[in-house]
Formats: sequence, structure tokens, C-alpha cells
Amino acid sequence: MGGRGTVFVSRHAWASATPRLLWICMVYSLGSIFFGYDGASFGGVQAFSPFIQQFGNCKNGKCSLPGKLVSLMNSLPLIGKFIGTVIVGPLTERLGHKYTMGITCFAQIVGVIIQLTSHRPAQYTAGRIIIYTAVGLVENVVPTYESEIAPSPLRGFFVGSLQLFLTFGSLIAGIVNNSMSHYKTDFGWKLATGLQMLPAGLILIGLPFTPNSPRWLVSRGRREEALEVLRKIRTKEDVAAGVPEDEITALESASETTMRKGSWVELFQGTNRRRTCIASVMMAGQQLTGVTFSSSYGPTFYKQVGLGSMAFAYAAINNGVSVVTALMGMLLFDAVGRRDATIYGCLGQTLFLCLIGGLGAKKGRTTSETNGMVASFILYAAILHMTLGPAAYVTASEIGTAALREKTMAFATAINVVVGFVVVFTTPYLLSAPYANLGARLGYVWGGFSFLVAVWAFFLMPELKGRTLEEIDEIFEAKVPAWRFKSYETHGVQAEMAKIEAEGPKTTGEVDHREGSSINSKPVEERA
Repeated sequence: MGGRGTVFVSRHAWASATPRLLWICMVYSLGSIFFGYDGASFGGVQAFSPFIQQFGNCKNGKCSLPGKLVSLMNSLPLIGKFIGTVIVGPLTERLGHKYTMGITCFAQIVGVIIQLTSHRPAQYTAGRIIIYTAVGLVENVVPTYESEIAPSPLRGFFVGSLQLFLTFGSLIAGIVNNSMSHYKTDFGWKLATGLQMLPAGLILIGLPFTPNSPRWLVSRGRREEALEVLRKIRTKEDVAAGVPEDEITALESASETTMRKGSWVELFQGTNRRRTCIASVMMAGQQLTGVTFSSSYGPTFYKQVGLGSMAFAYAAINNGVSVVTALMGMLLFDAVGRRDATIYGCLGQTLFLCLIGGLGAKKGRTTSETNGMVASFILYAAILHMTLGPAAYVTASEIGTAALREKTMAFATAINVVVGFVVVFTTPYLLSAPYANLGARLGYVWGGFSFLVAVWAFFLMPELKGRTLEEIDEIFEAKVPAWRFKSYETHGVQAEMAKIEAEGPKTTGEVDHREGSSINSKPVEERA
């Protein structure tokens, strides 16, 4: 089987995105709204006057949230996210993605209720910690589930939808914040906070009608259930040609590791160490290039640089543009690939982040310079949500071996949380007086990290576009350098299965003469 040198996804590959498969993935992807909405929502809510009056300090009729309190309310919830990433691996391995997703939704609802009934910063923050525990769970459950259930030529499309729903959640939050910011009562911030329960409720309604991952079922020895799932989500033509049976055969023959789950220690042994490092760098790079700064401190940043009257409007525009580019990213990863998208995306981020720093640092900015700074901020976020943002989730979810997929994703997300905690905790001190007071010059910091990630990706990031998860195992075992992944030829059952996924099963008149081929060599009745 040849490497993945093609640019366009085949017509058969797109046809494999059946309505049922699209619906199933949409139900799970709704979970990404949790993170997108909460981060952007609180970024605006913390600037609402009634919220500040409720939780801040008031003197002589003027109320404010102390910088230390803002830092704690934004950073402490990441403890919950860290907890979520630690427990998600064992939960998913034992219960499966479906039941873990149900637990996630209940945690989200409980956290929101605690926030709505709070009168002190500590209780409100406790609610956010529980919500972020759900975020830690959902950021692992959704991409690993979709990477396992989606056809390999469209894995970037399906897993990349996580970023689309995340930015869509941010867009909704931006619109809600812009509408509620004018309220002089607690109704504004409570409505903005309470809407977080809506996606959790919708998921709980749709979840009973979704299946468990076929790969998880195979790992639990439930072959017939896995086969039934594949028959329901694949096209009629593929089912008639026996492709689901071939997929099960490929899963079972890939390795004995598909029937067991590895320990945390194995993440750092053999070729798994390389996989773990790649996933971790991608997730850390996502934070170090300013993704949390963009989502959590957008309105605060605009106010700090003297654009307070338009802060919420600019944030809403920013989120709207990011939704469009996140949708473009879903198509980008299966066209140009993860590697090129990451490299050129990070270089684009570097450019606009440095423009933010340069234009924003000027004293007595002209109107055109201010507009240029705002445009740069929007374009930076747009590129981030089209490239590195989703690329981190796509890569981390697909790079782990079958025995360690959940743990690889969980560990990488934990790294994301730790780095994110540092970013969120330090940003108020870096951004505002009386501390570092960098203001717009903070763009230079994130721009520097963006450039470093681009350099790292050029030398060490492999291209996984179009590969089945089992092919990825084979290539890593062969210890292929990152720049040769795209052209490397895989062999055996996995290569045959990848070709069928990309080009479709053989028609009646096409006889398979490939020597040693173990699929499509028997009638469907015999294989069933």
C-alpha cells in the first residue's frame, strides 16, 4: 500500500460519512460546547458590573475584582480539568465512551447549579472547578471516540469538528455576553452562566441512541456487538461487500494489544515514548501560543488597550470568524494534512501576534493602527482555530497505540492543563498594571512560542493523514523519521483495509489478485 500523497479526499471516502455517523458524532461533539462556552462566557461575565458588585470589592461606590481574585477564578478551575484528564482514561477503558459521556453531562449540570446559587467567589469558583472536571472528561472522550468510529480518510474532519463546536460555544457566549452586559441586575450574569446546562441536556437526550466505539467493544471481547455497530454506520454498499467484517478482521489481526489496555508506565516505553512526546508538545503548544488568552481574556484585553466600549462586540466578531475558520479546518486536515496545517498555521499566528505587539505598544495610536491591531487579533484567533487548535486534538487522539489511546490522550490533555494553568494564572499579571503591564506587547510572548512550535513541527511532527489507526502503529514500530511518514508504504491487512476505506470495496467484476491479501478474498456469507 502506498503512502498518503493525495491532496483530495476521494468521493467514496466522503460517501462513507453516512447520516447516522454524522448524527452520532454531532451528539458527542456538542460536548465541546462546554469548554468553548464556559471559557468565553466567564471571560465576559467577569467584566459585568452586577457580577463585580456581587463578588468584588467595593469602596466609595466603586467596585472591582482584585487582580489576585481574577487570577484565582480563572486558574483554579483548571484543577478540575486536570482531575478530569486523570480519571478519564480508567473510566473510558472500563465503562466505554458512552457512559463516560453521561457522567460528564451530569457533572456539567451540577457545576452550573452551584454557580447559580453562589453568593461568594469561593462557591462560584467551586462550581467552575466541577464544570472543568467535565471539560477534562469531554476533551478526551469526544476526540478518542470520533477517531475510533470515523473512517480514516475523514478522521481529521470528524475529530476536527471538536474545534468547530468549541468555537461555536464561544460564539454563543460572545453573543449572550454582548446582550446581557447591559443588564444592571444579577439576571444578566446568571442567564449567561445558566445556559451552560443546555448542551448537556441535549446530549443526555441523544446519548441513548448512540453506540459504543467498535474498537472499544473489540478490546472487551464483544466482537458481534462491534460488528453490528459497523453495519449500522457504514454505507449500504460497504455492508453488502462485507467491509464491516473486514474492519473487524483488521482490528483483531492488528496486534494482541487490541485486546488489552496498557499501564501508564507504558506511555514512556519503546515507541510509545515518541508518541507521547508528540501528543504532549502539540497540546502544550496550543496553550503557549495563546489559545486561552484569546478565549478567556478577549474582552479584558480590549478594555486594557482602550477599546472598552467595543470590547464585547469585538469578542463576538472574533468568535464568529473563528467558527468559519474552524469549519475550514475540518476540511483542511484531510486535504493538506496535519503537519503542513500546523507549520504554516503557527507561522501565520507568529505574524499577527507580533503585529498585535507592535501596533498595540505604540503610544498615541492612530485609528488605522488601532483597527490594524483589532484585525490582527481576530486573524490570529481565526488561524489558531483553523490549524494548531484542532490539530492538537486530532493528533493526540490518533497517535496513541490501541492499548494506550485513552491514556495518551489523557496525558497530553493533562500537560495542556498544566501549561494552561500557568498561562491563565500569569496572564493578568503580565497584561495589567501594577505588575508587568505588558498590554498588547504580550503578543510578542505568544508569537515567540508560535514560531518555536512551527520549527518543532517541521523537524519532528509526522503526517498521519489518511492512515488507519493500525497503520500508524506499524509506521511507528518501523521507527520512520517524521518527514518520511507521508511516503511510507504499509503492508498486509492494514494496508488493504486503508485502501478499501479510501477507494471503496471491489465491484463484482474486480477480482482481487493481490498476493497474500486476507480481505475481500471470501464471499460475505462465508466471512459472516
